[in-house]
Amino acid sequence: MSKPSKNNPGPRPASIAAQNVKKPLVFMMGRSPAFLAVDRGYARNHMWASVVENGCRWGLSAYAVRLLGDMERLEWEIEPGSTVRRGQRIGTIEASKATSDLYCPMDGAVGQINPAVVKDPTLLNSNLYDDGWLFTVLGAEPELLSPEQYLGHLEASWPLAQRVLKGQVSLGRQGDQSERDEASWQN
Repeated sequence: MSKPSKNNPGPRPASIAAQNVKKPLVFMMGRSPAFLAVDRGYARNHMWASVVENGCRWGLSAYAVRLLGDMERLEWEIEPGSTVRRGQRIGTIEASKATSDLYCPMDGAVGQINPAVVKDPTLLNSNLYDDGWLFTVLGAEPELLSPEQYLGHLEASWPLAQRVLKGQVSLGRQGDQSERDEASWQN
């Protein structure tokens, strides 16, 4: 590397900053990529978590957003201060491809619900890892999957997800219990 001079001022600050940014992991959903941020953990229910003071901030992973389609409406069954349990139904999200219940990924108390996403759920499509966070829960940090572990989880469960999407698996009473467990977003 040459020394900075009048004709060569050296690296620009943006170049230095770009060198420190970690590239996301990519999970291919057929031909569609789902980008997984590597600066946070993940829950098996397809939510990401970033640790905040006294708890975690939660949002939907790119995999979940890609499966659901364009976000249209979000309804909460919780409010700040509510006590929540892991696996508890906390809301519903409606999107262009599906409607899904949302389940809390940890025990604790609801700290905040992101008012920007309630007002404009499309933030989940355009900025899901930043402004598109959903809620915070105050409590002990849960066991989270690393980005690499979550990628492995997606790779292992993708064949079943494809069968569910194609209607080849029944998740009702006739469906196999292990298939219902694997397809559940409550885990």
